[in-house]
Amino acid sequence: MRTAPCPSCGAPVEFHSAASIMAVCGFCRSTLVRHDADLENLGKMAELAEDRSPFKLRFRGAYRKVGFELIGRLQLAYEDGFWNEWYARFDDGRLGWLSEGSGLCYVTFEKTLKTALPPLASFTPGMTAKLDGESFTVSNIEHAHAVAVEGELPFKATPGYEAPAVDLRSETRFASLDYSETPPRVYLGAAATLDEVLDPAAPTDTVQVRKTQARAFKCTSCGAPLSARGPETLAVGCGHCGSVIDPNDANLAIISRVKGILDQPSLPMGSQGKLRGRSYTVIGYLKRVTVIDSLSYYWNEYLLHAPDAGYAWLVESQGHWNLAKPVSRQPTATWGARSSVEFLNRKYKHFQKCQAEVCQVLGEFTWRVAVGESVQVHDFISPPYLLSAEFSKKELSWTLSEYLPGTEVSEAFKPAKPLPAAVGVAANQPSPTSHGRYWLAFGAFCLLAVVLQLIFSSVAAQRKIWEGDLSIPANATEGSLDTPPIRIERTGNLEIRQSAPLQNRWLYTDLALINRSNGDTIRLGRELSYYSGVDSDGSWTEGSQGDDALLAEVPAGDYVLQVDAETEAKPEDLTAHIMLVRDVPIWSNFWLLLFGLSIVPLLAWWRSQRFEIRRWAESDYPLVSGGDDD
Repeated sequence: MRTAPCPSCGAPVEFHSAASIMAVCGFCRSTLVRHDADLENLGKMAELAEDRSPFKLRFRGAYRKVGFELIGRLQLAYEDGFWNEWYARFDDGRLGWLSEGSGLCYVTFEKTLKTALPPLASFTPGMTAKLDGESFTVSNIEHAHAVAVEGELPFKATPGYEAPAVDLRSETRFASLDYSETPPRVYLGAAATLDEVLDPAAPTDTVQVRKTQARAFKCTSCGAPLSARGPETLAVGCGHCGSVIDPNDANLAIISRVKGILDQPSLPMGSQGKLRGRSYTVIGYLKRVTVIDSLSYYWNEYLLHAPDAGYAWLVESQGHWNLAKPVSRQPTATWGARSSVEFLNRKYKHFQKCQAEVCQVLGEFTWRVAVGESVQVHDFISPPYLLSAEFSKKELSWTLSEYLPGTEVSEAFKPAKPLPAAVGVAANQPSPTSHGRYWLAFGAFCLLAVVLQLIFSSVAAQRKIWEGDLSIPANATEGSLDTPPIRIERTGNLEIRQSAPLQNRWLYTDLALINRSNGDTIRLGRELSYYSGVDSDGSWTEGSQGDDALLAEVPAGDYVLQVDAETEAKPEDLTAHIMLVRDVPIWSNFWLLLFGLSIVPLLAWWRSQRFEIRRWAESDYPLVSGGDDD
């Protein structure tokens, strides 16, 4: 570290990196440029705007197991707000940047490309661009300018210097192209959540947001009292007249006005609650609308802030709730007649496309939100998750939402009035009937039933206890047979098997199994027939030359079998073969068991399909069960 006295106030100015050429005196805010051992004073640097940043100068964190320290800060302003770029010195000797935006952190390092970059004007949000052969999607195009600096930087950053830039995303990477110089500077890295850049072993923690005195003022439209917590608040919505005020404008300019009746949010501004382990405060409210087939559909969005997690959205539509956050990875989208998205090993189906317009604003926002501004939204679902892609003229942003039961929201924020009851089925609402577990249970029981059936079949005796022939002479129509005594040693089933070489002929047998000891008789009639021929469609057959009749639970004892047969007269003899087999494996009960076991999962599947039909009826692909038409 090098130290030199400030030419303006004499205070020591520290340079923690040999690559730093600029620093801002922490005492008098002079902008200093280093020339070897001398410091050149370029004038006063503007004060930094207070914000809800979780970082500060000298903050220590870790990224991918490498520690870093923040040694400089560049605050940039754009049309709708501002953001911070933190200059970081890593423990492995690298110098990089930690940026904040859209509720995420972006860690990048400068890189020299082998290929030349096209002009800034050639980029549009959503287009695919390649950097040294690697494909990226353009996510943001911004014309910003520097407003304030603290600490040290590797380049001169005088107040007001222009910094047009293009941000790009791939599935795991992030790139930023800085067009403030020629050729543009290229920074490559990745997006990360706040948790991923905190170092539990570091002596510093996230910055506690400094509580500044809220600035009170009156709505320039209706005179109602309003307030802004700090300079980072760039828009304040009036709950009385619906006007949106710019609190930083000297004349408190009206950004936009609401047309129509104002709605009161279910969660008042300032409400505090704990959702999914994070403590949030409601700081803003948007009401949005989309018009489909001349019908207006409204939903509500609550802007939340947590000191340790940044910003999130709580979205309510027809009593259904979602907690929405920006994604740290770029989803892989396939655009077409039926678009789809792959994200974190889940496939999301396209649900609907709409033009979403802001129709009411209440509370504080860190960007210049206005009534009437609109974006095109594509929603993709994989319950309980919903991925939304928002397209504007300058930006493509992705948000991941998770469905929340209304009871969870109510328990978290404890509103004075009950939350609206859920109506219909939400796009990513989980099905209350999950048939998957029933099919798993069905499969397990089927496997057990098959094993048991095979065991029973293998140990079944299938013992033949008698066989013989019944003959009918040529041109005769009747025949009979009486068997000798047949011993059945134990109670069990008995199968009577018959076969005859029928050819365009039928045979009917009247069977009587008689118990010799008590005269109990089991009677049954069976018919065999077999026909074949040739017609215009080719050869055909019908019927069978064999028949099996199963008698269940025949008591042990001595039996005789009497058979009386009838047939049509033919010029050839007919001989029917008859066989008695006991302890035959029974498969009919097995199939009945499987049918019975399938009733519950089939019922659950039917209920789930009905639920899916109701879900997709609200999409761009209605009347398709489960939306599976691709």
